Amino acid sequence: MLQVNGVSVPHWTHLQQGDQLSIIFPKEARGPVMVGEPIPLSIVYEDEDIIVLHKPSGVEVSPRPNHPSGSLAQGLIHYYDTKGLPYTVHIVTRLDRYTSGLMLVAKHKYSHSVLTAKLNEVERKYTALVEGRMKMKKGETGTVDAPIRRKPGSIIQREVHPEGKHGVTEYEILKRGRRYTRVECKLQTGRTHQIRVHMASIGYPLAGDSLYGGEDIPELDYQALHCHQLTLRHPWTRKWIRFSADPPAAWKKYK
Repeated sequence: MLQVNGVSVPHWTHLQQGDQLSIIFPKEARGPVMVGEPIPLSIVYEDEDIIVLHKPSGVEVSPRPNHPSGSLAQGLIHYYDTKGLPYTVHIVTRLDRYTSGLMLVAKHKYSHSVLTAKLNEVERKYTALVEGRMKMKKGETGTVDAPIRRKPGSIIQREVHPEGKHGVTEYEILKRGRRYTRVECKLQTGRTHQIRVHMASIGYPLAGDSLYGGEDIPELDYQALHCHQLTLRHPWTRKWIRFSADPPAAWKKYK
């Protein structure tokens, strides 16, 4: 709905100098599982169109049959309700349950449609802690170009396979330790578990990622993967904005 100076008008209305134009978004339908819960949210940035969140490890983005409550989406519904916002949840960049870091959410379906149509204008960089001392030195870069498919017999696990979908991951060595290497990863494609699968395929599985050959580390209890940088072009202002978030402090002990 359009309003000029607080009065509803048809879309062909001509504006005069000094008029104030408002766009009122309609109330959005919510699915039956989208029930608000008072879950703490770490909001890095918010305006009328987008929210950038810092997601902790161990939190599902959306409710699942085996985790019907406690999701980030349900926390957002509760937050919207407290603010009187008639929206449902529109996730733009999704993270696995045990991946931490920055996530982009569109506050309404119009921003969501703009952002998803221009995903090439949304860039994410990840920090991964991999097992082993990589041969490459700090600052050196590499690329894994390998197709990924779902592993036969599993609904979760993926694998590199010639019949899979195209997958490309760029990486840079950040720091080499005795037993672990910290790398920065940038996705050129968006396959499920892409970084986890690609790093394991070259012999360096993520620390704590037992699904893909990593050592099970009780102190971590998750794969060591964190989205530390999110850069995007705002869907309406068209200005480039960038956000950063450091990896968990617990990683510092793994060298």
